[in-house]
Amino acid sequence: MKIARATVLLFFNELTTPTSGLLSGGRPSAVFRSNPNAWLGVDEDDDPAPGHPSHQLPSVLCVGEALWDSLPSGMYLGGAPANVAMHLASLFRGRPPSSSSSSSSSSSSATVAIAACLGNDRLGKESLRRLSLFGVRTDYAQIHETWETGMATATLDDSTGDATYEFITPAAWDGLRMDDSLSRLLRAVRVGGEDYHDDHDAERTNRKIPPCPRVVFVMGTIAARMNEEDGATSSTTIDEIRNDAPGGTVVLDVNLRGPWYTPEKVLGLARGRSNDKKLALLKLNEEELCIIERWCDELEINEDAGCASSSGFAADGEHESASSSSAGSVLARRMEILGRRLNALRVCVTRGKAGAAIWCENARRNDNGNSSGTFNENSGYSNLLSKDNNGDSVGAGDAFLAALVSSLLISGESPARALERACALGAYVAGCQGATPDHGNAPESLRHIILFG
Repeated sequence: MKIARATVLLFFNELTTPTSGLLSGGRPSAVFRSNPNAWLGVDEDDDPAPGHPSHQLPSVLCVGEALWDSLPSGMYLGGAPANVAMHLASLFRGRPPSSSSSSSSSSSSATVAIAACLGNDRLGKESLRRLSLFGVRTDYAQIHETWETGMATATLDDSTGDATYEFITPAAWDGLRMDDSLSRLLRAVRVGGEDYHDDHDAERTNRKIPPCPRVVFVMGTIAARMNEEDGATSSTTIDEIRNDAPGGTVVLDVNLRGPWYTPEKVLGLARGRSNDKKLALLKLNEEELCIIERWCDELEINEDAGCASSSGFAADGEHESASSSSAGSVLARRMEILGRRLNALRVCVTRGKAGAAIWCENARRNDNGNSSGTFNENSGYSNLLSKDNNGDSVGAGDAFLAALVSSLLISGESPARALERACALGAYVAGCQGATPDHGNAPESLRHIILFG
């Protein structure tokens, strides 16, 4: 759906008026360029001082769409990867170091960056400004000189609060490319801690990137919606990152927004091109779980060793799970089988107000060579919200994912604790308007769980 640009700017001007300095500057002739920070007064040839965040690899890189959600209550910066990035930045600022952290990067020193393509327009400039104010690094963001910054018009279901979206097509977020900065980042993480020579800066400083921490890549399925024959490049770029990143470092958030997906593309992005490219985490909701299970059956994607080929149950006896209920046991089996089918170390299924569940593969296998993994459930915290809240539920799943990544993959906390934090933050955002409310405004009961557990 194409929305008149005058209408977009009308809503935008009612929301905020950026400074004139931010909006000044001519339009380059190139169709695509990196270094969006030129809009913020940072020259492309400036060399930041040693220790500047741009010299360090991010702890998390969120890859995909940054766009504007047009809601009945106003316009909000959004897109799943952008929402996740903004929540992660807030969590990294607000959480004290974890004494139990086994990760090389504690949450107190962690950083998050976004790799997204924006238009050379007012909404694109305001997107960069807001991301920066949240504490999200924009040095991997890109500018498309032809396509406009993305926008989605959301329609809310009065009974459930759930949103459906219509997108401007094509939009700048369809044009993410594998540019020099992304290529260097992927080469750096593949080195695995050895000195990595940054060719881009070689002539000026001969600088070397220090031994790198593990980088977590968070991506979704929406940004892969269009193909190269349509002039889009995001799908190819996301596929490259998925398969070039080290195994166990990619988080995939399934978002099935019709008509922008095919079974082959979604399953291919999940499985990767080789068995050693395991997903760190696969996140999806209950409806998407059923759809993807059906796709796997139809395309005859079988499970790994230790799982029945099509029955939906593991082959090695009763599954050990954190829940004693039969429903919990069945869900645990389904998640385990899906994890093996789609090459994932962890599978998380969200269930709206009913909370969420997570299955994690065990590192050690039993005498039969099988590993059933561990299973945890959380019933959610919607009961802690005020009954008269007027939340729109937009971005609740993104907030959930941000807390899960921060706790489980950055701070190294247990799956049960990570699920607790994720359900608490998701419940809070579901009760608010807009996708990125201030964490400090959460009810005390939820804020304590989100920040301290």
